[in-house]
Amino acid sequence: MSLPPLPPLPPASPGRLIRSTLIAFAVAVALLVTVVLPAEYGIDPTGVGRVLGLTRMGQIKTRLAKEAAADAAADAAAAEDPSPTPPPQQ
Repeated sequence: MSLPPLPPLPPASPGRLIRSTLIAFAVAVALLVTVVLPAEYGIDPTGVGRVLGLTRMGQIKTRLAKEAAADAAADAAAAEDPSPTPPPQQ
């Protein structure tokens, strides 16, 4: 059983394209503010991230990134230091 072919759609009008673009932009901004900022950076301007548990996740992620940067800086400083370090004791 095959379906009959659909007639071609008319081209979209400029007004509908602009409206669709504005709707997509508004949805993107809403997702950025309610989901991405809390989950990635721990910034929660609306409070939705706190309710969903995303703010805590973002805070942990930011803290871990700071610790990793501090470790990398300490490793870089240790690599520049020519003084030998004693071997670890067993």
